[in-house]
Amino acid sequence: MEFNVTNALKQLNTDYSEDKASEIIENLLYNSTDFSDEDHEIIDELNDKFLRIAAQIFVEDLAYDFNTLVNYWEAFIGQLTEEQSQNLLNFAIEQTDVDFVEDFIIGYRKFYTNPKESITFFNKIDEHQFYEIKFFKARCYEVLNEEEKAVEAYVNYLNSDYFKLEENAEQAAVNTFYISHNIAPLLVKVKKYKEAKVYFDNVLKNINFEDYLANFEDSNQQEIKSFLENYVTTLQEIGEDTPANDFSKKIMQYFS
Repeated sequence: MEFNVTNALKQLNTDYSEDKASEIIENLLYNSTDFSDEDHEIIDELNDKFLRIAAQIFVEDLAYDFNTLVNYWEAFIGQLTEEQSQNLLNFAIEQTDVDFVEDFIIGYRKFYTNPKESITFFNKIDEHQFYEIKFFKARCYEVLNEEEKAVEAYVNYLNSDYFKLEENAEQAAVNTFYISHNIAPLLVKVKKYKEAKVYFDNVLKNINFEDYLANFEDSNQQEIKSFLENYVTTLQEIGEDTPANDFSKKIMQYFS
């Protein structure tokens, strides 16, 4: 049976307990759900109770298994309103005495207002042990328009020892696909077209045009169009005019 977040929050609002709140939060972490305006309103009606429990689980999870759980939490926090997410992060800082967790939360909290300062806090965290921090640093550099540093950080992330283990090969392949999608346009910006072609190939070489679009059907279509146009530019710049023209026609047909 599909988890219904609105019904669960309504029941929690009627009969609140920490155990019920924790159960809802765990469900939301592992079952990605888009919050409605009504969901946000119910969370507000619960005052700080729901967000404080979320913050408690958040800091415990990060301290226990940062690399595995941080992306689940980012998805959860991303569904909250800006005020709710800031409150959760503030409550989390109050509740942790683990240095690297505190440094991450402070850096993450500052990402949208001061990404340069975020990097200062992320740099305090051991990249070898907590390899996911490389991804967060890369995003900061990307927002700061420091394209080459962003590429370096993304590549360092893909080269993490964890992804070299045989049992993690499938996850490594998925990461290579999606991170290459970030890297290629950055290299186009700095006119490193031959390098960009390598990362475009990681995305487009072994997948047809329709399957590529299906992978990103929920994404911003203008961003997808921009990525594909950057690919055409790259092909033109390295002298592959025929495939560039063929691909350009596909883009025009799809986005017309």
